[in-house]
Amino acid sequence: MTSARVQAVCALTLAVGLHVGAFATRPAPAGAVSSGSGGEDLVSLQAADASLAELVADWDRPPQPVTEPAPELAMPEAPEPPPQMAALAEPALPPAPQPMLALPQMADTPLVADVTLPEPPPEIAPEPATEPEPVPTIRPKAKPQTAPKQAEPKKLAEKPTEQKKPQASKPSAGQVAQKAAGAGGGPQAGQGGQAQAATLSEAKVNDLKSSWGASVRARVERRKRYPSAAGGASGTVTVRLTVTRAGGLTAVGIAKSSGTPALDEAAISAVRSAGKFAAAPKGLTDASYSFTLPMKFAR
Repeated sequence: MTSARVQAVCALTLAVGLHVGAFATRPAPAGAVSSGSGGEDLVSLQAADASLAELVADWDRPPQPVTEPAPELAMPEAPEPPPQMAALAEPALPPAPQPMLALPQMADTPLVADVTLPEPPPEIAPEPATEPEPVPTIRPKAKPQTAPKQAEPKKLAEKPTEQKKPQASKPSAGQVAQKAAGAGGGPQAGQGGQAQAATLSEAKVNDLKSSWGASVRARVERRKRYPSAAGGASGTVTVRLTVTRAGGLTAVGIAKSSGTPALDEAAISAVRSAGKFAAAPKGLTDASYSFTLPMKFAR
């Protein structure tokens, strides 16, 4: 744009100089003398020269724009990719130590009562989910085809038979009158009646504890699971547990170990997972009762 302006100024200066020179050097034309009074001015007209017309045409022609070539832009170089980090090897962590579970020790407090229950038969039919409350007056039915080593359950079964005899024989009116008029007197008759009542109460308590213990054992057997950590070992664990009259578990321990810690722990877990047991029958008045349960484990 600067060179175009310089050319325009030069052309303009040159045109003005040519016009002025043309008018200064032209000869005086022989014009007609004006007539009339007072006429003094003379006017002469002459056609422009061809060179002057060419200069005027160059002056009127618009200047041509000058196009400058666009500068070439350099393309930016692509950045180099970052170096790849080598994969870090994960350190091998040592296996976490497994804590050893200590079996709870038996309390030093003396147990109120100890009932040894017989071992279960090899096949026991599953009981219904809802356990009916034991009725004190109903004797448990004898289990058919019991194991040969069950001498002690027979003794417990014989005691209720002795209980039936005095209950079934009711004194008649004649016997009551004969007792009142006997020669022994009131003190002797009263002592005999108290001894008979104490014998019946003890037999009834044993019967109620046996029926309640069978319910406790059945609930524990349903929770028994063979542990995978035993590795196929088999054995019998004797567990001693104490239950309140309301059915709550207060203490549990190993009375006789099987020799395999995994089986002993499985027996303790079965007793604890049994939850709340059935309440004691109404004839049992002690605060709590203890039971000894032999539990067999076999793969």
